[in-house]
Amino acid sequence: MFHTVKRGDTLWKIAHHHHTSVHHLLHINPSIKNPNLIYIGQKIKIKH
Repeated sequence: MFHTVKRGDTLWKIAHHHHTSVHHLLHINPSIKNPNLIYIGQKIKIKH
């Protein structure tokens, strides 16, 4: 399952919406080096 980043999204908002944690999102998305820097259109993996 993936989430496509939209304007105004943050990792915290995405994690909260999907009932998970920022730590979990960072763990399963090792390409995210800076949790404060995500891009519109970027696909974030939500679950393994």
